[in-house]
Amino acid sequence: MALRDPDDAVVALFKHHAIKNEGRSAKEGRPIYDDMEIVEVRFPGSRSVSVFPATAFSHWQNNPETGEQTAVSYAERFSKQYRQFKGQNEQTKAGTPLAHAPFLTEARRAELRALNIYTVEQLSVVDGQELKNLGHAGRDLKNRAIEYISESKNNAPTTMLSAELEALRARNAVLEEDNEALKKSGGEGQFKEMTTDQIRDYVTAHTGQEPIGNMNRKALVRMALEARPDKAA
Repeated sequence: MALRDPDDAVVALFKHHAIKNEGRSAKEGRPIYDDMEIVEVRFPGSRSVSVFPATAFSHWQNNPETGEQTAVSYAERFSKQYRQFKGQNEQTKAGTPLAHAPFLTEARRAELRALNIYTVEQLSVVDGQELKNLGHAGRDLKNRAIEYISESKNNAPTTMLSAELEALRARNAVLEEDNEALKKSGGEGQFKEMTTDQIRDYVTAHTGQEPIGNMNRKALVRMALEARPDKAA
């Protein structure tokens, strides 16, 4: 029997998904995550799963009265499932997950999650009866969370500088490899008269894989030199 609504056969599962906030992580010197509502869409007879932000555009819907088209999100498309998801009152979490706190054991993390504490930031501000619920070590855990956040902020400039230096070293290493390859080959050789796009096509044809990203000419020439048939021989 045909379904009145094709979506009745679709399985839509809404979830919270942690997304790393690169900007805040770099600024604070510790991993910071934000929660995003997503939906996993499964179609009958297919093994694949499509994942979208809950508020992302799904399709256009015609208004029968005005004739205008309205953008419909996945949350609106699967409104029943979305209401059920929101009705669970799952806590939205933003901050540094407990898994990144080195002063916590797995057992202690499990205890904290059972008390609806999911991030180091939440642990650092717990007080009153909620703090008493953590047991005799509650105050110590809170203080260690505060220290962890403070030390992370103080170390953030050093951490960022180290990352920048490491990226610079990696870039210089690649450039040195490019120059060494060109020296060994006596320059660009057969690729000297080719355009960058032609070299990219050569690499794709001889390796079966297209170069990723916007590589510069030197990097593409190095790849082309390595992909030559005589090089393989």
